[in-house]
Amino acid sequence: MTVEFIFSVVTAVVTAILGTFFKDRVVPSRFIPLQNIVIGIIASVIAVYFNLFDNWAVAILVSLGMALGVGGAYDLKRTKDKY
Repeated sequence: MTVEFIFSVVTAVVTAILGTFFKDRVVPSRFIPLQNIVIGIIASVIAVYFNLFDNWAVAILVSLGMALGVGGAYDLKRTKDKY
């Protein structure tokens, strides 16, 4: 297993857990995509800090891709259709 794969799985799991916990309790549903973007950016900063990625751009793309892939893209489409 590569470091990128492990990091992607951890980012996806953390995003799913936080999204489930915060959805409709702390953060309104329409702001969940923004929450996932913030989680992705924080995850990319952590990845670069611990030298999991040498390149900031790759770290940000992988982190945002996983964070939005978990729930942000779905919630964004659902929110757009709803409002």
